Amino acid sequence: MDKALGTVLMITAAVVCVVLVLNAVFPAISSSSGAMTSASARMSERIKSSIEIIHAAGEYDDSGTWQDTNSDTEFDVFVWVKNIGTETIKSVESCDVFIGGNDTLWAWIPHADYASGLYPQWDYTIPNGTVWKKATTLRIEVSYAAASRPSAGEEYDVKVLIPNGVSDEHYFSM
Repeated sequence: MDKALGTVLMITAAVVCVVLVLNAVFPAISSSSGAMTSASARMSERIKSSIEIIHAAGEYDDSGTWQDTNSDTEFDVFVWVKNIGTETIKSVESCDVFIGGNDTLWAWIPHADYASGLYPQWDYTIPNGTVWKKATTLRIEVSYAAASRPSAGEEYDVKVLIPNGVSDEHYFSM
């Protein structure tokens, strides 16, 4: 009878220990699994997202004279960016645009919604649509106050970063 009682107590203690271990380990495994799933989804979105800056140009003619091509009294730099990924890019106004040059420091250009009327600022149009989907080209218009426009004859670099961290860079001269 002693052995039977001892065996029952040992089995009970073993079951209690297993339950305690499962209660401690299972939540950690569960939250780890959720984090891995979330990271995997973000990585998948990033892999499927890709952009390419096709062309950039300022409003200077061949002689270096400012030509207000769109009659808005602001000096503009136009940047055409193509969505070459398979994902639709949402929240275009949350993209980051940077411009720098040989003799100028890199500058982050805020979107017009966040620029509080200050220059430079940028806005965009999507020809033939309202969604920046696969194979669609976005036209970014970076506007400067006429007095603070970039110099003619200089080389510049523009970088566009979409909200999930994918970016492209393009060198151009005006």
